[in-house]
Amino acid sequence: MARARRVGQERAVILALAVSGLLLPALLGVLVGMLRLVDDPEAAVDHLNVFALYVAFPALLFVGLARAEEPLPGGWAFWVAVPLALLLALVPLRPVGDRVGGAAGTLALTVSFGNVAYLGLPVVEVVLGPQAMGTASLVVGLHVVLSLLVGPLLLLLWGGGDATGALGRSVRRVAVQPLLWAPLLGLASRLLPDGAREAAVALVAPLGRAAAPVALFLLGLYLHTHAARVRSVDRVVVAHVVAKLVWLPLVTACVLAILGLGRDEAAVILLLSSMPPAITTFALARAWRQGADRVAQAVVAGSGAAVVVVPLVAWWVRAG
Repeated sequence: MARARRVGQERAVILALAVSGLLLPALLGVLVGMLRLVDDPEAAVDHLNVFALYVAFPALLFVGLARAEEPLPGGWAFWVAVPLALLLALVPLRPVGDRVGGAAGTLALTVSFGNVAYLGLPVVEVVLGPQAMGTASLVVGLHVVLSLLVGPLLLLLWGGGDATGALGRSVRRVAVQPLLWAPLLGLASRLLPDGAREAAVALVAPLGRAAAPVALFLLGLYLHTHAARVRSVDRVVVAHVVAKLVWLPLVTACVLAILGLGRDEAAVILLLSSMPPAITTFALARAWRQGADRVAQAVVAGSGAAVVVVPLVAWWVRAG
C-alpha cells in the first residue's frame, strides 16, 4: 500500500512539473507582450503561426509516425471513435445555438476545430510519453480532415451562408494542408531502408522539436494581445467554451467506453478532445464573415480555461 501511494505521488509530481513546463513558453509569450518587446504583436502572431502550421507541426507529425516504436492502431473502433464522437457532440448544438442568439454555426466551428496540433501534440508527448506520438499523429490527421470539412460547412449552413461554396473551399484547404500530408509521409517512410528513414528523421526532427515551444509562445503572445476580448465575454461565448472543453470530452469519453477502445489509444483521443478552440477558427470565421468577433472571444476565453481543464483531463487519463 505504501509503495503504491509513493508511486502515485511520484506520478503526480512528474505530471505537475510537465504541465508547468508546458505553461512556461506561454507565460514568456505573455511577458514579451507586456514588455512590448515586439513592435507589431499581430504581425508576430501571423508569422509564427505560418511557421508552426506549415513547417514545425508537419515535421513533428512526420517524425512521430516515422519513429513510432509501438504498432499503430488498426482496429475499426479507433478509426470511427473521433468522427462518431464529433457527430454526436454536434447534434444538440443547432437548437442550443438558436436559443443563445443564433450562434449554432460558430458553435459547430469551435467544437469541430480543436487546438490538437499547437497544444495537443505537446500535451500528449508530456503526459503520455514519446511512445504515444505515433497514435497522436494519426488522431491529429483525422481531426484536421474533419475540422476543415465539417467546421466551415456547418458554420455557413447553420449561419445562413453558402454551404456549397464552403464545402468546395474546405476540400481545397484539406488538399493543400501539410498537417494532412505529414502523417501520410511518415507512414510511407517506414517502407524505406532503416538507414534512409533514420536520415530523413534526423533531417526533419529539429524542426519538429521547435513546434511545441514556438506554438505555446505564440499562444501566450496571442492571449496577451487579445486580452481585452475576455472582458466582454457573455453567455454566448461561455456556451462555446463549455461545448468545446466540457461537452465534447464527455461525449468522447462515452463513445470510447462504448467502443471498448484500448486504454492507450483512448487516452490519446480523450486528451486531444479536451483541447480549446484552435486559433485558426477565427481566420475561418473572418474569411466567411460569420461571427468572427464571437469566435475570437471563444478562442481567447477557451485558451484561458484550458489552463485548468487540460491538466484535469491529463490527470484523469494518467490515473485511469
